[in-house]
Amino acid sequence: MRRRNTRAAVLATVVLTVASAVSAGPQSRVSGIVVDSEGNPIAGATITLTSDELPSFEKSVSTEADGEFRILILDATKTYLFTVTADGYIKHQQQIKVPVGTTDNEYTFELATPEQRSKTRKQELLEQPGYKQYDAAVHLIEAGQIEQAHEKLQAAIAAKPDLIQAHEALASLDFDSGDHELALATARRCLEVDDESLKCLAVAANAAGLVGDTDAEQAYLARYQELNPDDPATLFNQAAVFLNKMDDASAQPLLEQCLAVDPDYGKCLFQYGMLLLRAGDLEGAKSHLQHYLEVAPDGADADAARETVKYL
Repeated sequence: MRRRNTRAAVLATVVLTVASAVSAGPQSRVSGIVVDSEGNPIAGATITLTSDELPSFEKSVSTEADGEFRILILDATKTYLFTVTADGYIKHQQQIKVPVGTTDNEYTFELATPEQRSKTRKQELLEQPGYKQYDAAVHLIEAGQIEQAHEKLQAAIAAKPDLIQAHEALASLDFDSGDHELALATARRCLEVDDESLKCLAVAANAAGLVGDTDAEQAYLARYQELNPDDPATLFNQAAVFLNKMDDASAQPLLEQCLAVDPDYGKCLFQYGMLLLRAGDLEGAKSHLQHYLEVAPDGADADAARETVKYL
């Protein structure tokens, strides 16, 4: 009897060992480290595994103080999505298929902050044709070196003809130079690249008006207003049509909408104050005219506003 029991025990051990070996067959071990963009370890980062092949599966581990982690994958026949997260960092995801039965799978996951990612993307952008010259032009404009900036913008457009930012900046520089014929031509070239560029539509409308092309001015202005109906300038221009017809009732909601969008928009402040004066709201008129003088003390209507406030 004893021999039979001993033999049975040995057989049971063999069976259990075999079963364990079969169970461990598709497993793999994964380890690694989570670091920042400078290579410093990130403690407390979370690594989450999911798989399209296993819809209900999800497994998470956290990094230790040294940024390291270890994961046992029970079914390495599947492909897993590693999602790595940490407070203050942008999420990183990576599809990984780990070889079955392996234990030496080591991965380094690098996380970047939003600021670092933005800096990297800007640097990548500057390496593309035209963007480096455009960036240089922006700095030259800020430094007041307009002629050099003009040359850089032209170089940017030559390198990348569809770089709309360069076209818009060039149109603005030409308009500010006082050469309105040139500004109109530059704005038109800009609109050939992007017919919805609000900056170039504004330059085209203003330049056309200053060179006496009324039809073009109205056409560009209409397009600008169509694309940007809530712009304070658009709302003021719409209100001005009614004010010129002495139709305060129709102008009032447009002026109110203008000031809701931009409470400091001078033209709307002045005209709304005068409208309130005509309506008999003296306190409201005085308040809006005083506000106008605060934001536009040298504005076109400043003298009229001061004289009116004296009598309110």
